Amino acid sequence: MAFLEDSPEAPSEHELQIGDDIGEEVEVFAKFLDECIIARGSAAEQRARIFKLVDHYYGYARETADVMRERVRLARLARGGSGDSTSSSINARANNNIRSTRSAPRLGLRSGGMDIDDNATTVASTTQQHELDQSENTAASAQRWEEEAQTWDLLRRLLPLRYREKNSSGPAASTGAGGFQPLRRPSADKPPQSRREYWADFVLTEPKARERKTILEWLQSSASSSGPDIDEIVQDLQRNAERGEILAHGWLHTRGAIKQHKRLLATSEALDPNSPDVADSNLDAPHKLVTQLDPDVATRQAGRKLAPQDAFFEQAIWLGCYELLRRGKSMSEIRDWCVERTEVWRAASISALPLSNGEDDDVPNFDCLSTVLWRRMCYRLSQEGSADVYERAVYGILSGDLASVEAVSKSWDDLTFAKYNAELRAQFDAYLVRQSDQAAVHSVILQHGDVPTGSYSDSLSHPSARTSGVGAGTTSSFLRDQRDNRTRRDAVNTPAKALQAAVIDEKLDAFLFQQGVLLAEYANKETESKLIPKYDSLVSGAGAALTAAVSDPKFVAPTDCHGLRILAHVLIVVSALDKLDGKGKDVAALGPLARRHQTEEHAIASYISFLRLARLEELIPLYASKLFGERCYTNMALNLIHIEDRDIQVRLLQLMRKLGLDPVKFVKTLPQLFLAEVVEQNDKETQQQKRSSKTPFVFNALHSSPPTLKFGRQIKTGIFGSSSDIEDDEGPIEDPDDVMVVDKSDELLIRSMEWMMLVDGLVLEMCDFGVRIYKYFLKHGHLTAARVLVARVSSSEIIRQKTRFGSDIPEEADPAWWDEVFGAPSRLNVDSDAVMMDEDTFDTGNGSSNANGLSLSDEVAKHQIAAHARPLFELECLVNALDCLETTGVLSQVISNSHVADSTRDRQVAKSIDDNAKFMRGFMKSLLKGWLLHSVDDDPGYTQLREMYLPQVIIGFASTLQFAGTTSSRDYMLECMELAAVVAAPDSDVAGVLVSTGRMKELVESFASCSKALAIWTSDMKKGPGASSKKTRELGWSRELWSVKQ
Repeated sequence: MAFLEDSPEAPSEHELQIGDDIGEEVEVFAKFLDECIIARGSAAEQRARIFKLVDHYYGYARETADVMRERVRLARLARGGSGDSTSSSINARANNNIRSTRSAPRLGLRSGGMDIDDNATTVASTTQQHELDQSENTAASAQRWEEEAQTWDLLRRLLPLRYREKNSSGPAASTGAGGFQPLRRPSADKPPQSRREYWADFVLTEPKARERKTILEWLQSSASSSGPDIDEIVQDLQRNAERGEILAHGWLHTRGAIKQHKRLLATSEALDPNSPDVADSNLDAPHKLVTQLDPDVATRQAGRKLAPQDAFFEQAIWLGCYELLRRGKSMSEIRDWCVERTEVWRAASISALPLSNGEDDDVPNFDCLSTVLWRRMCYRLSQEGSADVYERAVYGILSGDLASVEAVSKSWDDLTFAKYNAELRAQFDAYLVRQSDQAAVHSVILQHGDVPTGSYSDSLSHPSARTSGVGAGTTSSFLRDQRDNRTRRDAVNTPAKALQAAVIDEKLDAFLFQQGVLLAEYANKETESKLIPKYDSLVSGAGAALTAAVSDPKFVAPTDCHGLRILAHVLIVVSALDKLDGKGKDVAALGPLARRHQTEEHAIASYISFLRLARLEELIPLYASKLFGERCYTNMALNLIHIEDRDIQVRLLQLMRKLGLDPVKFVKTLPQLFLAEVVEQNDKETQQQKRSSKTPFVFNALHSSPPTLKFGRQIKTGIFGSSSDIEDDEGPIEDPDDVMVVDKSDELLIRSMEWMMLVDGLVLEMCDFGVRIYKYFLKHGHLTAARVLVARVSSSEIIRQKTRFGSDIPEEADPAWWDEVFGAPSRLNVDSDAVMMDEDTFDTGNGSSNANGLSLSDEVAKHQIAAHARPLFELECLVNALDCLETTGVLSQVISNSHVADSTRDRQVAKSIDDNAKFMRGFMKSLLKGWLLHSVDDDPGYTQLREMYLPQVIIGFASTLQFAGTTSSRDYMLECMELAAVVAAPDSDVAGVLVSTGRMKELVESFASCSKALAIWTSDMKKGPGASSKKTRELGWSRELWSVKQ
């Protein structure tokens, strides 16, 4: 899954495979989004850009769907198939209705007819299976893109209706989709005359009529674009009709049988079905055939049928008519199709259909009452039990009958079409009733009955209820009623159709919320997720219901990057339109519902994680900018922290600013977020330690053995540990080179500091965060991480890059840089009333920027920076001093473990310990005087750190000086004696720490050991015997004072 907030590293191999499934559509959609949704211009202009964005998405999805469908067709042709990319199940259903009257042809070979090589068969079977799998994948992809194109098509039709400008019908409201003529309402002083005018007036004035018409047109357009050609649908039925390529001339086989019987009877009169001559004739063998050829003869002559071949032909015609109506074809197309089959009477029976916008809709003096009567006649025909199922469906469409159309519906689109066709025709019928003479309407109802409308609207006796749509069920509730049928249930329970139903019902918020619950359940299944937080079910009071809802297959799977892409962009588009309409989400306005909206946004957050898997990090700020409130920055922090390339980091910060985001807020979010995580994790570990009686971290750098003359108090090697001490999710990390490897959570903190270095200003914040991170590292013994932080983000580098007065600090600065820049340490008062801006104040105001083009912060005084930076510098000095102690321990171990004299090695060790002692001397300067006593806050943690580290570091420093004195120069032992004087000075602040921790005795023993070595040790590898350094003379030190004379 894509929830990777617990992994700061690059995506794993498995995760990369998930990312590789993402195609070019990701970048295409992002490009359109970046171009269209930037907030500039008036509200109308922004709204138009959003509608254009949806058009772009539809155009791309439609083009891709067409390409994929063509690939499927070509693949089937290559395998010897029919080439029909959408094999119609309608044909199979139609054949099953009549095939029982005919024997199926025998197919295949007799067993044993040939010998087949088993190996060749196996190879061929494997190849065919591979080709079949590829074909199935291509077909599934084609279906997915077709459903996506339909979704965007629905949105591009509905959104302009629902988000049109106030007090304006909007251009999209008056123009039918699919290129139909615009609807023009007659003027108020001129009543409608033609059928088109009545239809236009109805659509523009009746509540919900325009939207229902739009949805119906979308369903018709989808059927037309995604379905096969109608001739292909009916070709099997035509083949079973056994009439070759002949489409016209009606029932050929039945006509031939009737003519043959008339010849036998030598009559030209119409045959009487009750005549004995007919009863004993071939017309009744093996099935009773009709005796006449008028269209309703099968209904009138009960018990008689058409010839089986003509029954197939009849069903093919009604199936074609149903498909023509289902696809919303115009009257001219319907008429041409019927004329080609010499069945023009069928087109005449459909001619009153107002949804086709035919050319004959402009005939004046339209009679509303005749259309009301015509609808009832169509309904009566749709209920005719002896008629074919598709004949009843055709008249069901014309009358708005739901049951007859449902009977042939197998897909979600068919069921939804049946529902909205029934609702719209019932509403139009109610409109026409109000336009007609009420007495005449009452007479029609008495003579011909009414059309029952089920649960979707009331009867004609309550026209007001029907007009308002009272009782009309939602698409979702209607489809739930179809789940008793397995085929329909499978058609309904798909993510694409569930999303389309949510859009139609205006319940997108509820659908996205339930989808977000599913994503949160998945993300938090093993560990708590920061990217996808789990919704607090106690707040909603419906936790159990939500948990049950997410198991529904209608939701997008958490690993479906394509489905999440669609959901994310739909949410972005709708949220942008809501914002322009004044319905945008606001933290203060939402209140307790903020978490609910956050759950809805889980789709965007999940999609952003997939972008990381696809290594498309530069798209992350674009989508994160659409998240709610602070989540925008938190999400970017969790998904971008793994990036280490400086150029990419700078480019991402520039993208954030271009998108209207605050790069400063982003980089400040990083350490805040990851510090909070490690503190939370540490609290859990502390509780576990208390329950398991485990001891917390205790710093111990010294061996318990007494000091020696050569080394003083011996220091342990491995103060910083080794790479094998670091564990990840799979156990200890073994590193053959034993390089510095830190824990993942520590690495995140270090990287957050590196990100902050890329933004000018924030010098005080960086110092404060740095101090907090060092305190965490040192308190919990993460010394390797502290050493890595010193190497990658040093205090000198912070001052050098972020202040003007620090620009002269060299890149490889020694500890003396602090006194050169800020002077000797002193207790600083940082009270805001006492801060005085002096000549060293540096300006980082909005008028200046760095090379990266990022704005700088406000003016900060030099001594204010010193107050915040001093604890950071002093903690760095401690880490560096510990590093020197470890070097001392390693060198002493090299000497003590060697039993063979080697002058070359001894000189190398002498030089190394000499350099190490010099380094440590510089770092110890700040530790021996006021270490962590000059800070902007009185954190008790400073006292804990002083007691934990200072005593052992001072004792270790004395041992380092003694080791250097016995190995390199005796001057270091004299310096160790000077250290004793510093500790014992009246104003010393370290003596109290040594006493309170019980380490003073150990330090005295170290000084005693050093004085004894100074008295005994006479050789000086660096200077030779009797030499005296300039420093020795300046400080008044005398080697002879410590020499023991014989």
